[in-house]
Formats: sequence, C-alpha cells, structure tokens
Amino acid sequence: MAARTTEGDEPVARATAGRDGYGVGRLLAFSDGVFAIAITLLVLSIPIPDIDPAAPDLNQRLVDALRHLLPFLAGFGLSFVLVGAHWIIHHRTFRGIERADGRLLWLNLLVLLGICLVPFATSLLIRYGDAPVVTIAYAAVQVGISLAYFALRTYLAGLGGATHTSATLGLIQLSGFAISIPVALVSVKGAYVLWLSGIAVARVLDGWHRRSRR
Repeated sequence: MAARTTEGDEPVARATAGRDGYGVGRLLAFSDGVFAIAITLLVLSIPIPDIDPAAPDLNQRLVDALRHLLPFLAGFGLSFVLVGAHWIIHHRTFRGIERADGRLLWLNLLVLLGICLVPFATSLLIRYGDAPVVTIAYAAVQVGISLAYFALRTYLAGLGGATHTSATLGLIQLSGFAISIPVALVSVKGAYVLWLSGIAVARVLDGWHRRSRR
C-alpha cells in the first residue's frame, strides 16, 4: 500500500487497492450517520419536569426541578463530549483513506457498536449513577470503544495509513476507564475522577503529538 504525508498531518494512505478494496465513501457516510443519531439520542436521557402548569408556585417548582436535573445534564455533557471526541478521532483516522478492505470494515463496525451503546449506558448512568455496577457498565462501554479504535488504528498503522504512536495514545483514555472499574467497587466518585483525568490527559497528549508532527 502506498502512503504519503501531507501538510504535517498523519500519513495519507490506501487501505487496499484493486478489486479487493471498497470505496470508503459509504463507510464514512454510514459511520457519520451512526455518530449523528447516537449523539442526538443522548438528549432523550434528560427528562422533562412534570409539573402542573396551574400550580400557584409554578416558577419555584420549575427552578427546583431544573436544579434536580443537574446530574442528568452532567451525564449528558460527559457523553456528548465523548461521542464528539470519538467522531473527531474517526474523522482523523480515515482522513485520506481512499480504499477499505473487509477487515477494515469489520473493525469500523466494532467502533460503531460501542457508539450505539453510549445512549443506553448514559441513561443508566444518570438514573443510577451512585450504583457501582452502572459505573462499571458505562466504563466498560468506553473501554470497548477505545479497544476497537486501538485495533483499527493499529491495523492502519501496519499498512502505513497511521502511526503506532497515534494508536498507543488512544490507550491513555482507555486506562482511565479501565482502572475505574475496580475502583468503582470502593468509590464511585473516585471512578468519576479517573474518567475525567484520563480524558484530560489523553486530550493534552494528543494535542502535543499533533503539534510535534507539524
């Protein structure tokens, strides 16, 4: 497979060529659709306050109800950022890829499988966020997505379409969620701290890596 570097970004490559390859356009269109639907469904996890409009203290009740929605909004915000970050990673990973083989299609489907589960995991998290089992389930979904990305980027790196460093950086965010799984049995809040720390460190290292390649 031929590869070339352009404008300081990651190598641009053909995953396969000839009759064994598939055009990448449908793969990207389908993937973008899955990401769009998943990120939109997240808002359904936020319930609308059910208050009698004729109540004399309607305004105060609404204020109290909206205050109680803060955990829901926090869960929504977390998942929105994560799905958005996964979409950005997906966009960068496939930038310049012109052909895809069957293995690449299946690896991409594994990523999308995890993305589809995020709205469900988010609904569980914001309703039963104090339960360790729910925290573990949410973390497990994120670990699965990160592992699928690692396999995808490692495969492309082997073909010259990505770098092994970029694939390894994805494990940083994974480690925060993975370590949080046993920690959640002891402290759910501690697990949340590990999530945020892993996300923050991964974003910083990714930015440093991209700047160093320019």
